Amino acid sequence: MTRLQLLAGALALALSVPRSLPAQERGAAALGELVAGLGTTARVLMIGAHPDDEDTRLVAWLARGRHVETAYLSLTRGDGGQNLIGNELGEALGAIRTEELLAARRVDGGRQYFTRAYDFGFSKTAEETYQHWPKDSVLNDVVQVVRAFRPHVIIGVFSGTPRDGHGHHQVSGLLAREAYDVAGDTARFPVARFGPAWTPLKFYRAARFRPDSATLAFNVGEYSPLLGRSYAEIAAESRSQHKSQAFGTLQQKGAQPDYVTREAMRVQAPADAKQERGLFDGIDTTWAGVRPQLERAFNDSDRRWLRTNGTSLRAALDSLAKAMVRVRTNLDLRRPDASVPSLAQVLRHVHRLRTSVGCDEFEAPRCEGDRRHAKSFLQEMEERATRALLTAAAVDVEATAEREVSAASDTVPIRVVVYNRGVAPVTIDYIYAGGWGVKSVASDPDSVALAPDSAFI
Repeated sequence: MTRLQLLAGALALALSVPRSLPAQERGAAALGELVAGLGTTARVLMIGAHPDDEDTRLVAWLARGRHVETAYLSLTRGDGGQNLIGNELGEALGAIRTEELLAARRVDGGRQYFTRAYDFGFSKTAEETYQHWPKDSVLNDVVQVVRAFRPHVIIGVFSGTPRDGHGHHQVSGLLAREAYDVAGDTARFPVARFGPAWTPLKFYRAARFRPDSATLAFNVGEYSPLLGRSYAEIAAESRSQHKSQAFGTLQQKGAQPDYVTREAMRVQAPADAKQERGLFDGIDTTWAGVRPQLERAFNDSDRRWLRTNGTSLRAALDSLAKAMVRVRTNLDLRRPDASVPSLAQVLRHVHRLRTSVGCDEFEAPRCEGDRRHAKSFLQEMEERATRALLTAAAVDVEATAEREVSAASDTVPIRVVVYNRGVAPVTIDYIYAGGWGVKSVASDPDSVALAPDSAFI
């Protein structure tokens, strides 16, 4: 099969896969990060009360430095804060601070979540905060995020004690731990409403301001030769996105420590938390660890589907593992396009496995255990391989709406342009647009060949 044919099939998949917010690096640097993260299974969820509460340095070090799927859950959108760049307050300020958080995540590589809790201004105690926030409603939202994101590790930004000062901070610390404890309880949180159960394996508290209590330390000032700066410098740029709070931060060089304290775990790890070597001690996040889970996820009908399509489950998994090795072995950042064939193979293998395991949205209540874990892992891997392939091939997909705001019942045309800025022709098999709040639309351009330095509208 020619490289053009490989890319044709892979590009069709690429255009149909939803993409999370990408970090700002582009070109060879972005490709290097994406390839290094292929097959990543580790996930960390950090929970705080407001935009700007997150430990941005730890988010950047995990997401950009260790390729961990990292997310920040802010209980509020910062509606009750001050605005140092304009006159907007209340809900309008909440919209501004939401965009600032999303901009921060585009820099540090994390994902962003919220609950329905409203920032009503400063609160002295957790009890006072609960008078404004129905505890069950906010906890429901936190559990729903935990089940959707499926973190192995949860990190609470705050202690959940009066030491946190602000009542919102205290409540975020309390709810972070309670969500860790109860997220797997399907009697209290039914699958039909909250999604398939998920049980996080470890719980930590951020200890950047209390290093004496810490059980783990990280050098978030570690320098990345690929990016030309440290993760602390990246975090400072991320932190500086909180412009309405005047949080501009100097990008300091050199070693910079950060700390967390282990509070609970459900895995085999050193009983003395200070003997741990990392957040994932006791959790196998390698390909060797996830492969048995993938094998258990496929039932007899899945295996028959694979055999009908010319391969066995073991052969399909072997092919994927070998393709990932080829991608890493042959990566040449001076010639990113040379990675296109091997990345297309990875994407094809992952797509075949994801399709065969099933576990679609309509069968979510039955999509539990290994089956759900496998589907989620393969979906994340497909998204990362998709971005890597588009980056290596220098293909950009740009979608533009005619207006910025619309009502739920409105129809807004979207103009999609595919740019080929690479050195080889690509083929567009179809274009698909879909997602939350978007009516799925497919277009068949009859396999258009797109020459280098050209665009298809």
